Amino acid sequence: MSAETTSPEHDHEDHDHDHDHEELTEEEQAQAEADVALMDQALAALDDDTLRGALADMSEKSRLEVAAQLQLPRATMRLGDALIPLVRRKLQTAAPDHQLQVLFALAQHVNDQTIEALGPRSEEPTREDLLEVLPDVIEEHGITLVTLMLVGYAASDALARPVMRELLETDDRFVVGEPIPVEAKPELGARPAPALDKKELEAKREHRRVAKDAKRASAVRAREARIAAQEKRRQAVHQAKRKAR
Repeated sequence: MSAETTSPEHDHEDHDHDHDHEELTEEEQAQAEADVALMDQALAALDDDTLRGALADMSEKSRLEVAAQLQLPRATMRLGDALIPLVRRKLQTAAPDHQLQVLFALAQHVNDQTIEALGPRSEEPTREDLLEVLPDVIEEHGITLVTLMLVGYAASDALARPVMRELLETDDRFVVGEPIPVEAKPELGARPAPALDKKELEAKREHRRVAKDAKRASAVRAREARIAAQEKRRQAVHQAKRKAR
């Protein structure tokens, strides 16, 4: 993981050219789509206080980058509380690459502290490396933004992507919450939508919980299957070498 991986100025031209000739397997494509879906959910799950604080604390350069990625006039970044629902609406319809850039702007200080704590290990940290440094980052910035950073790396092309995904799948601290309802843009003469009653809301929440559990279980099974397949290949190679002797 490195700041260069997520910097908007980083030149991806050669990298993109290499991938023009690569085809993902069905499993890889499904995983990539799941990573992007989780990123979309993680951004939608940011509570107002976290989103407000992240927008206020980011550098001026990052603030202008967020405006550009969400196609917002620069002046809107000074709207205060009125900015929160506006950013939510824009994130909901933004393309994944724009969402990723905004995500890392929001998690800028979390990312910087993590990279600094990892030092030379930051390019491709192990699970143990991250478990060593993340408690201090969580204490400083909170679990929500740290989880957001992990989700961003899992959806990126960084070398740290697999270990970030593994933490999200196996560490109960890093759980993406439920999406915050997006405040509809007010229209003249429009009436507010009728509120759902308590039973309907609970049914919707239960449906989301079941879907999330099923998705996580599927990811765990896929990972176990990959590990089992790798072990079988290692055993086959070992037996072939023994026979050759």
